[in-house]
Amino acid sequence: MTSMQAIRILLCTLVATGVLATAAHADSGEKSDAAKYRHEVMEAMGSSFGNFILLYMNKVDQPDAHLIANAQALALSASLTADLVPAGSEGGEALPAIWDEMDEYQKYAEEVANNTAALADAAEAGDKAAMGKAFKAAGKSCKGCHDKFREEHDH
Repeated sequence: MTSMQAIRILLCTLVATGVLATAAHADSGEKSDAAKYRHEVMEAMGSSFGNFILLYMNKVDQPDAHLIANAQALALSASLTADLVPAGSEGGEALPAIWDEMDEYQKYAEEVANNTAALADAAEAGDKAAMGKAFKAAGKSCKGCHDKFREEHDH
């Protein structure tokens, strides 16, 4: 097993464990389990985005493997976004417009998946310029989708 394969296995395990642990503490309000799951995947993406930028900007001194792992985690979570809004999963922070404008939501989901995959590829290659470009594009995709399809909140 290569070190990258080991990192990927560890990363998948950590993401799954984190999602399960967070889901276990999720509030028992009106959210469906599907809405809770959607929220946790989005939270994982947000954590990976934040960690990536700390490492990319050299605010945290860690080996390059950390930068790569966070980019891969982001890309992995982003690859799930197209499936996060099935019929019957209304609620949470998702606005009803998603279900009325599914084609547009899917466009954003595809963009973010492609942009984060490019980010992971650039991180693996050690190409800082390509990482910056892909990160900016991914952030733009996320923001566009959130502006249109997520209710406003304070965090």
